[in-house]
Amino acid sequence: MMQVTPQAASKTSRSDWQKTAEFVARNYSTEKVANLLLVKEQTIRAGYCRDGHYQNLIPVKTPNRRLLWPAAEVDALVVGRPAKTPDATDIDKHLARKAADASKVPAHIRAKAEAKAKRLTSGEVAK
Repeated sequence: MMQVTPQAASKTSRSDWQKTAEFVARNYSTEKVANLLLVKEQTIRAGYCRDGHYQNLIPVKTPNRRLLWPAAEVDALVVGRPAKTPDATDIDKHLARKAADASKVPAHIRAKAEAKAKRLTSGEVAK
């Protein structure tokens, strides 16, 4: 029976793991941010999805689709200081990326948007 040593099993160098660990340490998960700001996790995700930021915080999206939020800016919000204003180009990129892939829009949202567009173009008034 052949034994696999940790060195043979891993192709990632130690410095890569250290860099990753340092990056994660400087950022908070959505769950941690929600706990610190006393809101539900979904509130944060919805704000980011809708506006491209939550309370001026812009997360980093990891390859596994998780969001990591900048710890220093979250800590500033917790103590009552405003987070830095996000760059408008970052928000525009986020919104453009969402608009570019219509398959990511849920069917019920797509139907509402189409109905609203139809009302606006036909001059129909909502009741």
